Amino acid sequence: ATGFGMGKRSQRYAMIVDNGVITHINVEEGPGVDVSSAETMMGLL
Repeated sequence: ATGFGMGKRSQRYAMIVDNGVITHINVEEGPGVDVSSAETMMGLL
């Protein structure tokens, strides 16, 4: 999307932050939503 005027983008990721401390971070290695899905993250809570 960078080439479409949307600016720089980061990788897809999701994190759980507890009181300002990152307790879990899941970064997608490829396309798709596997480790950063809501279901996956809810399972870590």
